[in-house]
Amino acid sequence: MTLQIAVAGDVVLLSPLGRPTASLLPVLAEAEVSAANLEVVLTADESPVREGLTLRGEPALLDDLAGMGLDAVGLANNHAGDHGWERLRAMAAEIESRGIRTLGTGENAEAAFAPRLVGGVALVAATCVAPASFLASERGPGMAGVRVTTEWEFDPARTEWEPGWPPRAVTGVRPDDAARLLAAVRRARELSPRVAVLVHWGVSHRATAETYQRRLARDLAGAGASAVFGCHAHTLQGIEVVDGVPVFHGLGSLVFGYRGPGAAAFARDAAIALVDLDREGRATRARLLVGRLDERGEPVRAHPERVERVRELLQAAGADWGAELRRRDDVLEVAL
Repeated sequence: MTLQIAVAGDVVLLSPLGRPTASLLPVLAEAEVSAANLEVVLTADESPVREGLTLRGEPALLDDLAGMGLDAVGLANNHAGDHGWERLRAMAAEIESRGIRTLGTGENAEAAFAPRLVGGVALVAATCVAPASFLASERGPGMAGVRVTTEWEFDPARTEWEPGWPPRAVTGVRPDDAARLLAAVRRARELSPRVAVLVHWGVSHRATAETYQRRLARDLAGAGASAVFGCHAHTLQGIEVVDGVPVFHGLGSLVFGYRGPGAAAFARDAAIALVDLDREGRATRARLLVGRLDERGEPVRAHPERVERVRELLQAAGADWGAELRRRDDVLEVAL
């Protein structure tokens, strides 16, 4: 007997949902377990704790969130903490009161990384992309954080004849943080053989997965993850299969209500990853339901021609390592 999990990417909920006729959102309610990343704090208090772009939605939108059909939301990301821990904590309590489990935050690091059992699936969430002040510590509250180092490799020979050739980023996860996340996955495996990991990672607007994403994905699969679901880039990223474990590196935006500076730069593709897990936690089928964001920033069914174009883009993004993708109407089947 299999169980279906549906996971989507970033939810930037800033206005009431219009629920168009061709909406993808009903798919979330149809799955046994569904989850997404909530990348905005819903609070009446406007008290940003950092410079730059901050996001906030009215608390009345919690009812819209509750109506999306989600069983769990990840709160470990680079915007849920924009207005401080107390407001994030209060929002998490409101979300829980509506029957939706929250993932990736807690009163200390151990609590933030703790897996949650939802409908027979053990869920773990963490972020590789967030200000250090957002992250939980041994004694302080915050998000489950996995810090990543970056070094740069320059190619002077190439730059000599092609001015502006970019340096190559060499990224790696800090061993202590990786160990903490992998330990959480192993604890999740004790709760259920079906384990799903939600990771906020990657580079904004970039379809190619970074080196650390692929290495961490392999480690997560080895630790017992049944499937790995990534987001943050606000664009779809390559898909790979690691020893039978489907890894969706970037699921783009599910809901995107932001209308501020730079909004036009964000991709309009939307998607929901669907994975069937057997009793032992093995993936028996994996696919990507592809949609588009409408003028309100809500996900609707995509035209087959666009779905085919997305297939081509994802195969290119995962050149040399990506899984084979086969289109069937508006779904991309992942070869396991």
